[in-house]
Amino acid sequence: MISKISRLAREPLLHFLLIGVALFVYFDLAREGASEAPNRIHISNGQVQQLAANFKRTWSRQPTATELDAMVEGHVREEVFYREALAMGLDQNDPQVRRRMRMKLEFILEDLSSQDPGDEQLEQYLQQNAEKFETEAVVSFRQVYLNPETRPQLPEDARQLLTQLNSGADPDSLGDQTMSVRRYERERESVIARDFGKPFARELTGLPEGEWIGPVYSPFGAHLLHIGARVDAHQPQLAEVRNEVLRDFVAEQRQQQKDQAYQLMREDYEVTVEAPTTAAQ
Repeated sequence: MISKISRLAREPLLHFLLIGVALFVYFDLAREGASEAPNRIHISNGQVQQLAANFKRTWSRQPTATELDAMVEGHVREEVFYREALAMGLDQNDPQVRRRMRMKLEFILEDLSSQDPGDEQLEQYLQQNAEKFETEAVVSFRQVYLNPETRPQLPEDARQLLTQLNSGADPDSLGDQTMSVRRYERERESVIARDFGKPFARELTGLPEGEWIGPVYSPFGAHLLHIGARVDAHQPQLAEVRNEVLRDFVAEQRQQQKDQAYQLMREDYEVTVEAPTTAAQ
């Protein structure tokens, strides 16, 4: 019995039904309050305290009695204008008002459907979206550039230079001039791909460490490379990326819940769309 109740409590449809009931009660009470006293504006003690708290956050001090009275009157002024605007129908057919009301309702749905996922849910989400959270390869390397436009015997030049480099020659004194830097320290694969192209970056991250090798080609020419250190791409544990997983999980869940709540509400509407008239030829 307890397990059935537990499964029912985790059922998304139940959440949406509860959301619908909560919204219905909320708006029904709001309409009842408005119909009972349409010209009565009540500023509660809590609202006054909220105005004072907002003032303190802005000015780092409590408002004076005069300032608090002015804020209360400003709140009343806003409410009066808001109600008069609604009575005049100024909220109708206004795209900005419609968008703001839609956003406010979506915020309400987010608040009503928010829940704190456990590590089991986050671990499952991480496994289902492994590629999204995979860490990039990180490489440290040095390069000697060879310009194919000035080296008609580039393969032979590369062999000779590799012999010199692996014998201890100074790499900064060899090769041709290039706009790219000669040394990269703990650089991400995506940055290397940005500078030299994706094929170059993929090949680079698979090269052995500790000796000069090449040539490896990029859109700019040929490169002799020395891999100093490399950390291969890997799938992180939840503890390493928990904040990122939590952020994406909550965002995805909220969007799914808003979409399903919309579908439930939309079922109460009959929608007809007239086909656009075709202009006479």
